[in-house]
Amino acid sequence: SSGINAEYGGVYWPDVNENFSTLAGQLNFLQKALTKEDTPRLQNLVMLPLMTSTGTGPDTTLEQLTEGRIPYLAQDSLPNYLRTKLDLEIEKKEHHVSSEVNRITEQNLQQQICDLNNLSDSISDIIQTSRESWDEYSNHGRSSENDNKELVKLMSALETGKGLRSSNRKRG
Repeated sequence: SSGINAEYGGVYWPDVNENFSTLAGQLNFLQKALTKEDTPRLQNLVMLPLMTSTGTGPDTTLEQLTEGRIPYLAQDSLPNYLRTKLDLEIEKKEHHVSSEVNRITEQNLQQQICDLNNLSDSISDIIQTSRESWDEYSNHGRSSENDNKELVKLMSALETGKGLRSSNRKRG
């Protein structure tokens, strides 16, 4: 075949990438819209579906209102839109993490805090000593006379090409 195979496992990846970028753009727009100062606090508002579709065909009014994102609101898809409880798998993971947190004793927590404080103090000391040694080196380690000579050589090389080696290749 001529070209790269963009289809793998029955999925056409350029379409997946395009859909992902569209979704990312919409989420970014939604985040910006929700963080504006004049946006009302949505958790204080109640949304009640007044009517659901009985058929499986698209509801043109709903599709137009949601700009094509929700083609129909049926009994089987309504819980997904109104879900307030986590999925069972996510709920199990959250319970596991919270039980791990609750197992840490006060003594272990204080020991971890003490260890992190000691570590940050030692890192701070290393940074400070490095900074001091660097300042010593930069202030006393080199003479300004040598720096000026090197600067003059560099400037003359840039301006006139003085001191640059020419290659012996023949052009042609």
